[in-house]
Amino acid sequence: MDKNSRIDTYETIYNVVLIVANQYATIEEIREVVEYGDGEEIDEDIMKNCANVTLCRRKSDKQDAILVKYNCTVNIVGINKKLDLINTVSHEAGHVALRIYQHMDQDICQCSPEPFCYLLGWAAECIYKTIKGL
Repeated sequence: MDKNSRIDTYETIYNVVLIVANQYATIEEIREVVEYGDGEEIDEDIMKNCANVTLCRRKSDKQDAILVKYNCTVNIVGINKKLDLINTVSHEAGHVALRIYQHMDQDICQCSPEPFCYLLGWAAECIYKTIKGL
């Protein structure tokens, strides 16, 4: 795995971008890219917990954004490490998909769950790519 800081941007068709920062990205680097919607600086709370999902906007063009900040540096070995990564990525992807639906002012319909599930899978893939340096 690449041990360098990464902050990747993934475009959507939903008028919001997904920005994923790996565990090596610093708060200063993140603050260069995003801010809260009211223009306030991103606070240190995103550096806590294993991962965080935050509504914000991209500084360069004021585009609405969802920031996923991954922080896990726990030295778990073997299959537990892989399972923990799967759990965290899918958990945060769930938050991303829900936030995108909220941004679109859409409800999740059990009668037609495929769009939500495709979005969830896409978000998980983006998060995983950034974390693993792919």
